[in-house]
Amino acid sequence: MQGRGVDEGRKERELSIYIHWPFCRSKCPYCDFMSIPKSDLDVNNSEEYKEVEFLLLKDLKNSLRELESPFVKTIFFGGGTPSLMSPQSMEKIINFVVKNYKTDSNIEISLEANPATFSRQKLREIREAGVNRLSLGVQSFHDRDLEFLGRIYDSEQAIKAAETVASTFSNYSFDFIFGYQSQTIDDLKNNLSMAVDFGCPHISCYQLTFEKGTPFFCLLQDGKINQITETQEVECFRFIQDFLKEFSLNRYEISNYALKNFESKHNLTYWRYKNYLGVGPSAHSRLVFGDKKYELKKFSDIDRWRESLYGNLSAYEEKNVLTDYEQLEEIFVMGLRLSEGISIKDLKSRFSDSMLNPILKRISLLSNENLFSNSETQIKLSENGVLKQNSVLEFLFN
Repeated sequence: MQGRGVDEGRKERELSIYIHWPFCRSKCPYCDFMSIPKSDLDVNNSEEYKEVEFLLLKDLKNSLRELESPFVKTIFFGGGTPSLMSPQSMEKIINFVVKNYKTDSNIEISLEANPATFSRQKLREIREAGVNRLSLGVQSFHDRDLEFLGRIYDSEQAIKAAETVASTFSNYSFDFIFGYQSQTIDDLKNNLSMAVDFGCPHISCYQLTFEKGTPFFCLLQDGKINQITETQEVECFRFIQDFLKEFSLNRYEISNYALKNFESKHNLTYWRYKNYLGVGPSAHSRLVFGDKKYELKKFSDIDRWRESLYGNLSAYEEKNVLTDYEQLEEIFVMGLRLSEGISIKDLKSRFSDSMLNPILKRISLLSNENLFSNSETQIKLSENGVLKQNSVLEFLFN
């Protein structure tokens, strides 16, 4: 897919775009993302789906008009369950970007998919629409686990969906959830073995978390389910890393493993603290206007988001200037997740010595405790530090 070409000064204007599709078939009990469960799967006949598809494109056009000649690196359709979108709507969004803005010839265009929401034919149509990377939310290939996680498909459907994705896309990812009491290391090994057997070039392994407001959090508070112990967490994490490394799937971020050159370019935008634009209800952005960096958030309530696009409300629910210190903290929160770490040179070019030196002194103290790796150019956690990332960040900034 060819954009309008490369020019000088591109780095300053590089942009990743996130498109938030708000609907899903059924809300999982651990999910705290903005999503609206809908049983109607007939996208082509759903007026609400059609209106939201129209509004997403309108939101994108309005948002891009605010930016000065952006150079688009990636597009990511997330949600919700964006595999419920019509391929025609995806194509309109993709074509608008590549025809009107500068892009790479190999722009990464990703879509999240639920195994129960597409056929082989629809997946081909999604690929023909311009999507070239598919992220499949498998979560597990075991019926017991899928039932516990509240997924709307069984193991047979998960395997069939994985086969379909692997035969349709060359660049794709399987997502798994680990870290709950009913799951054993053997279950985890079986999931990863199946993914490797499919030839999957990218695997994400997310530890189950209990977010406030979710059914799982309420069950946890009531004592009806329990978290695994810290020892079990470490055992799972180390097993995943060691197992996947045998197949050249190396950890490049705390939860993500990939063959060389199959890392998620879009997600690297977040972790490297580059500019990104969020489109759709509840979508977040980090953008530079003038000499200031802003955090922005679209309305979470879908009706208010709709009203904002019809001109009855402001474009954003929140729009705040980030202080230098807030930016520094965000860089560490995101950058320490990466195996490559954070560039010391970049930090020193962006922040004053008076702001940076206290943090560097604290890092020196933690290095003596083997929580950081020794590097003259990068600040990165050691293997031991990765397991204690939250405590490290709390010490650095509180």
